[in-house]
Parts: sequence; structure tokens; C-alpha cells
Amino acid sequence: MIENDLLWLNLVAIVPITIIGSLLHFAYDWSRHNRVVAVFAAVNESYWEDIKIAYWPVLVWFAVQFALGGWTVPGFVPAATIALYAIPVTMIAVVFGYKQLIRRNLLWIDILAFFLTVAVSLAVFALIATELAASGWTIGLSGLFLLVLGVAFTRYTLSPPEEPDVFVDPLNKRYGLHAHPDN
Repeated sequence: MIENDLLWLNLVAIVPITIIGSLLHFAYDWSRHNRVVAVFAAVNESYWEDIKIAYWPVLVWFAVQFALGGWTVPGFVPAATIALYAIPVTMIAVVFGYKQLIRRNLLWIDILAFFLTVAVSLAVFALIATELAASGWTIGLSGLFLLVLGVAFTRYTLSPPEEPDVFVDPLNKRYGLHAHPDN
């Protein structure tokens, strides 16, 4: 894979990944509240769940690219790790930033924020993957950081901290699976 291929592939992937992430907003209900699906799909309306439904499709997209030749790019895993950590940072910065300005949530801006978050993540990845000269240690450490992030998404979905900004469902002031209207 060369730099132009990565950039082009990731630009083209923004829309499908955004659509898949948007569908994950409903997958928990479609699965009749399956706890395994809860790890990957939104279980309530918290910002954590919005971050999660951006994270998993992007992670899968990176895995597909890795299998299709990304493994030949030494900086692939560290770049993917940085890009995946950019998802929560971008989502929180954009959403909390616009809420500071207009003092309320607007669905169309939330959707735009989701789209922007995915776009930033994929752009960060595409722009730095071929620039990094990663050693085995760097790749291993990046893999560990990816594992930590995946565990966090699983753990904080099933048992979130009672933190009032990111993890709480703003509609019912509840957390995690208990915040779902059917629970």
C-alpha cells in the first residue's frame, strides 16, 4: 500500500463507515437487547455510546486494510492506534464545543459531529501511516493501547462509571444498559 492508496481508500470509506456507525445506533434494539451486541452498538443516548459506534466500524475498517496489505506499512498499527484514540477526543471536542456555543443539542449537528469524527480519524490515519517508521516495540505498544481501548469500550458499556458528562444518558439520567428505555 502506498500513501495515495491509503488516503484515497480512507476518504472513500468515510460515508460507508458513517452509515454503518449510524446503523449501530439501532442494532441493540434489533438484536432484542443481546449483551454481546451491546458491546458494539449503542445502548443509550450517552456520548460514550456515540463514540463507541464510531470506534468499532473504524477498527474493523483498519483490520480489513491491514489484511489487504496494510501489514507491509511499518507505521500502520501505530497510526491506526492514534486514529482510534482521535475518535473520543474529536467527538468530545466537537460536541462539547458546539454545545458551549449554542447551549443545547441539535440532532443535525450531532450527526455532523459523528461524520466529522469519523473523517478526522480516517484522515489522521491516512496522513501518518506511511510517515511513521515504527519499530517492533512501537508496534507492540500500539497493540497494547488498542487492547486497552477495546477493553474500555466493553467494560464501560456493561458497567460505566457514574460520570455526569460522557457516560450518562441525557434523556433519563441513567447509565449503561440500565439507561436503555426497555430496562
